[in-house]
Amino acid sequence: MSLVFLVLAIGLSWPRFRLIFLAQSNAALAAAPLTMVASAVNLCAIGLAVAEHGLLFGGLLIAGGMFFAKIMQAVPSTPGILASAVCLAAYIEMTMTVVA
Repeated sequence: MSLVFLVLAIGLSWPRFRLIFLAQSNAALAAAPLTMVASAVNLCAIGLAVAEHGLLFGGLLIAGGMFFAKIMQAVPSTPGILASAVCLAAYIEMTMTVVA
């Protein structure tokens, strides 16, 4: 169940994150605080996917998130970025282990 949250975090933050790399995107939109939050969530989720699940399975999780973003045809919006941050927090909470 926790992997679903990771895929959702990647998929929901991907449309806003990729605005940074598009040539035709507005410079003000690419530098907006919402884009910065989406970038942080996306990069954190990608890093956790690879670090915790290995390169092969992590790559599959990342591809699943990108596929989810593609089929949703999501418009980058504030509720989507908020939902991606909540999904990332839920994933971290579910996979957190106590180190004694």
